[in-house]
Amino acid sequence: MATIDQYNHRLLGFINCPSDYDIIFERTVNQIAFYELEQDIPAVETELDGKTGDILLGGGRGEVQVLRLSMPECLRFFHSNNIDKIEDFRKIIKSFWSPTQAFKLCNGFVKIGWNPDIDIEFWLSLNLSAYLIKKFNKFSAFDSEKIIYEKRLFSN
Repeated sequence: MATIDQYNHRLLGFINCPSDYDIIFERTVNQIAFYELEQDIPAVETELDGKTGDILLGGGRGEVQVLRLSMPECLRFFHSNNIDKIEDFRKIIKSFWSPTQAFKLCNGFVKIGWNPDIDIEFWLSLNLSAYLIKKFNKFSAFDSEKIIYEKRLFSN
């Protein structure tokens, strides 16, 4: 059972990660689920955090370690292109990855468009935000022609 399974959430889709390594302990998997939280995560939780409406890439222990995107702050950030105005990036995008997990994930993401000169959390968050905006009506208010995503990253 993954950490996410303890909390109310909705599966939104999967991203591809063709890593040469097991991204989930002793399991050959090349897709990572992403979820929308349907409840606030209690402060005592250590594997992930977030509030209702936030997006989680990965489900924590038992799945891939989590990357959390605060909503709608993350969408607003990418839509307005105010990168230099964010004082604490971790307030809107937060990784729970260990260095080993990050290495394994990056091994796969570099094969489908990630450039190591770009922060991996930023690249994933930008692509995931663009995908949500284009594919889900509830996020469409943030749409613009400049918002695109790497199609090879997504399974659906």
